[in-house]
Parts: sequence; C-alpha cells; structure tokens
Amino acid sequence: MIKGSETTLILPSRPPFLHDHALFLSHLDTDRNLHLTFRYLRAYINTPTTSAHPFLVISSAISEAIVHYYPLAGTLRRCQEDKKRRFEIWCAAGQGVPLIRANVDYTLDSVNYIDDPESPFVELLVPDPDPDEAMTHPCRLQITLFKCGGFTLGAAIHHSLCDGLGATQFFNATAELARGATRISVEPIWERERLLGARDPTRIDSQLIQEFLDLDKGFLPYKQDIGPIVRASFHVRDECLVRFKSSLFEQSGVNFTTFEALGAYIWRSK
Repeated sequence: MIKGSETTLILPSRPPFLHDHALFLSHLDTDRNLHLTFRYLRAYINTPTTSAHPFLVISSAISEAIVHYYPLAGTLRRCQEDKKRRFEIWCAAGQGVPLIRANVDYTLDSVNYIDDPESPFVELLVPDPDPDEAMTHPCRLQITLFKCGGFTLGAAIHHSLCDGLGATQFFNATAELARGATRISVEPIWERERLLGARDPTRIDSQLIQEFLDLDKGFLPYKQDIGPIVRASFHVRDECLVRFKSSLFEQSGVNFTTFEALGAYIWRSK
C-alpha cells in the first residue's frame, strides 16, 4: 500500500548551539509511566494554490524550525551521574529529525480523509519506532503524498521530550515558516530543571503531599489488576466539542483544553 518509502535526516538549517551539551528533564518528564511514544496524524487536502512539492516545503520548514526546537533532534539517554539514572537529552552537532517520505496510489477522498482511526491503513501513515529507536530519535516524522496531491503528516514523539501541547507549538512554528514567515511567533524556552524541582531546603506545606508520602511504597497504580485493556475510538463533531467546552467555561470560568475536557468526560462516564 505504501510505496517509495525513504528516510531523510533533516538537519538544522544552521548550528543551533556552540557546544555539545545535555539538557535535564523535570520530574514529570522522568516519570516512568510516561516513558512512551505518542503518535498522531494530520491530513491536508490539495488546493489550487499549491505549487511546490509538500515534502520540499515541509522539510525546509522543519530544518528552520529545529534551530529553535533543537531538543527534538537530540538523543534520550540515561544520566550516568544520577543515582536513579533518569533521562536526559544529549544534544550534539550533526543531529537531526528523521523524515520518512512515502507515496500511495489512493486519493484522500477514497479513504474518507483518514477519518477512520480503526483502519489498519492509518497505522502505515505514522512512524512506529521500537523502544531503542525512540531513544535514538525521540522525534520521527512521515510525509505521505496521495494521488490527489493531498498529503498526511504523521509524527511519533517520545513523551519525555514533550507533550501534545509542546508538539503542537513546534508544528505551529513549522507551519509559519512553511507559509513564508521569517521568524516564529513563539520562541521556546527550556527550563525543565526548574519545573517541580526539589525545594532547598526541603519543606512540605501541603496536606495532600504528606498523604502521598505516607502511601505504601510498594503501591504502583499502573500495575494493578484492572482487567483487559481495549482500544476504542470516539467520533466527536467539532460543533459538539465547542458547545461542551463553552458549557464548562460558563460553569467554571476556566478554559479547558480539548484533552482535559474529553478526558474528564470519558472518565466520569466510565
């Protein structure tokens, strides 16, 4: 189904730093329950104004974007100086983001614009690295060109590197550069070591934290017997999501993300 697949290592358009170095992660990023790769897919239809080849435009934009988001081109490794051997990101010259280029003999219309997440075909449009590959290249991308001229952009990103919002900021920057911008509107800042870092001196001023500290150290919530795990897909129309989030805002005065709103709703329904 996929033909002509080849991988190109996209390097930064210019050196993003002077010396090789390691970037430390926060306590959230080193949580072993988050040592996984999340994958997602975006589809783009062909338009009359489209002239340049999508792969050339996007690869060039990615090359420029990772000058600012260079940790995405780094390598995850265990910190040798840390007793718990937590993750760190090693950033060195010559690193890049693998970009797979592929083609299919389908039109986006013939596959319902990739609107069926249960289709095995969707899995072929997104990189699926094994655990070792995910450490070497924690960010992998794939562009698949369809017969109609439309294309999909698939991504596989290690959760220790960033979350969905962080990935979205990177792709927003890439989109800005692909449209001809000379600079990105949001400049990233890496201060992970300051996020939830240990207090000096140590102090506990929350009753909830004390309760967590009093829990049985052998208790691992993700290893409890919860029965079989199944995969399910829920189709949520945009207009329904807008009404739902608007209702939440009216009740609480807080703007929740789509993930927060739907996650809480599904959890409550379950």
